[in-house]
Amino acid sequence: MKKTRFFSIFLIAVILGAVWFGSLRQVRGHNNQTDPNHPAAAEKKGPEVLQDPNSIKGDNETGNTELANPLKEDPDSRLPEFFDICDKIFSSYVTNEGLVQYAALRRSRADLLPVMRLMREIDPLHLMSLSIEGKTAFWINVYNLCILQLIVDNYPIQPKWYMIRYPNDSIMQISNPWTKNYFWVQGLQYNLEEIEQEFLLNRTQDPRICFALSNASLGGGRQRRQAYRAENLDQQLDKQVRLYLENPIGYQLDQPNKTISLSVLFQTKRATFLASEFATIKKFRDYPDLQRCWLNFLAKYIPQKDIEFIESNPCTFKMISYDWHLDAGQ
Repeated sequence: MKKTRFFSIFLIAVILGAVWFGSLRQVRGHNNQTDPNHPAAAEKKGPEVLQDPNSIKGDNETGNTELANPLKEDPDSRLPEFFDICDKIFSSYVTNEGLVQYAALRRSRADLLPVMRLMREIDPLHLMSLSIEGKTAFWINVYNLCILQLIVDNYPIQPKWYMIRYPNDSIMQISNPWTKNYFWVQGLQYNLEEIEQEFLLNRTQDPRICFALSNASLGGGRQRRQAYRAENLDQQLDKQVRLYLENPIGYQLDQPNKTISLSVLFQTKRATFLASEFATIKKFRDYPDLQRCWLNFLAKYIPQKDIEFIESNPCTFKMISYDWHLDAGQ
């Protein structure tokens, strides 16, 4: 009886041991096949493809191989090329009055392709080597090019029945123009609001940029016939502000009624003004912070006689309605 019981226990132990040993071999075999570091797996594994962090996906899942390796040539040659093409585009389609020949640009829309492609391929590491002025000039040009591309893609603009508060040709007739439409820059996609806030206003805190960015409307800053460049950016921005304030859409002083009228752009960009150096100047202390900031800014650009009047006569402020008509020229 004892022998039989011992034999039964021994037989069960042998069977369990065989089952355990077989399972162990299967697990090890499975791990050998799935572990990417195992020699057996290395034999089946294809060559490793290193993904360029600046690579750009194409229209399909595998990506556009033509654009996947930007800057194969010396990156030092790409940014000067970008600014030169910007000059060519702006001088060809922007009038002396800062209006844009959208109809002509629509007919020759292929002219935008080289600069938009180059904008997409520029190496972020190379851009980082530029001065603050160089980066700012680059992003202003990028923004204004994206505005041109947006209008050309939707030209002639089709009005929507529920946007009756805006002119039929307004950029506001395009669905969410600032946030819904994305553009390739340096291998990544950004909308207009991101470009304006993240790369320009938040980084520079310079309200002059508000007048350098085109909103494709008569109420905003006008396009220039030349690209913005680092070497003369300060002069270019000052000129943009003066041109804007010389126009009744930007600034008016009514001396009999002691009223200063400013474009509503000053109000919508109040955060930029309050974050700027003009908020720290102690002049015009009798005015609220925002109005004092505006006056300190205006003092640099409006006629001296206007400043003297404002200093001697407390004035009230009035906002000028924004003109959303398309800034189209012939």
